[in-house]
Amino acid sequence: MSWSTGGSPPFLIDLATPTDTNEPYLEWMDYVLAQETLPQVISTSYGDDEQTVPYSYAKRVCDGFQQLGAHGISVILSGGDSGVGFNGSCFSNSNNSQAGFLPEFPTSCPWVTSVGGTQGFSPEVAVTRFGSGAGFSNYFARPAYQASVVNKYIDDIGDLYAGLYNRTGRAYPDVAAQGNHDVIVWEGNITTIGGTSASAPTFAAVIALVNDALIAAGKPALGFLNPWIYGSAFAALTDITTGSSVGCDTPGFPAAVGWDAVTGFGTPVSEADPKSTLTSTDYLTEFAQAHRRSVPRTQLSDTLCPAGILSQQSVRERKCILAEGHRLS
Repeated sequence: MSWSTGGSPPFLIDLATPTDTNEPYLEWMDYVLAQETLPQVISTSYGDDEQTVPYSYAKRVCDGFQQLGAHGISVILSGGDSGVGFNGSCFSNSNNSQAGFLPEFPTSCPWVTSVGGTQGFSPEVAVTRFGSGAGFSNYFARPAYQASVVNKYIDDIGDLYAGLYNRTGRAYPDVAAQGNHDVIVWEGNITTIGGTSASAPTFAAVIALVNDALIAAGKPALGFLNPWIYGSAFAALTDITTGSSVGCDTPGFPAAVGWDAVTGFGTPVSEADPKSTLTSTDYLTEFAQAHRRSVPRTQLSDTLCPAGILSQQSVRERKCILAEGHRLS
């Protein structure tokens, strides 16, 4: 299933975007939320400089992603291809003398899973042909699910780029996938492409396979991924420790052990333990099942049924019931 949406959203000019090329996210969101059935994984590879999207518009769209999460849908977005921002254009659009990194939207929304880009395999490193999109939102506060690891990362880099980014903002990406010279078939021809526009659907495909295995085993699909990823599933990812999110005429944030503002927690494992007969999808599925067993239902409900979400039937046949303390049933 795919969507093609037309429209001209509200727009705030900046140096990198002098004309309105922003995406009509709200038109798409209103349409999608009105559908009776939806896929369990949605991948989008569009993004705009966050500061070119009016806050009120961005907030409405992000609230829509929150509703999709409450419906048990995994929303996966590309992190961007400009690292921490386009070279030569990293200034506030409200004060052109104020330098700063340029986070992207909607990957900066805390209700989506943001995907960075990598290249190579031995070792796998952050992509270098472009900057793996990364940063800290100026619109959305850091969610609790990522607070501890992101705070540690910021402490570790110290005063690096102090004043150029929002130290309390939602940090991205959450994960990564290969994004350099990916092989595709276009109009019957085999060619290669690159960018986190390729990384996002690659990661989404892995999650779709995990969901398939879970459903076949009589278990629910994963739904909103981030609390699961930050809670335990990061252990099923390959930690990328080399590279940086180059941009804004700087080397950008550095990769590091654990979560970092380049490739998040890393990429899906490329193969299982050689002593095991599990495939990489089985490996991820094991983490999904273990997480479902270990996390109390009330904790899951607090994640998926935040205050303000009305009672509604989800794709996983669960409901968020406001009158019962947002418990899943």
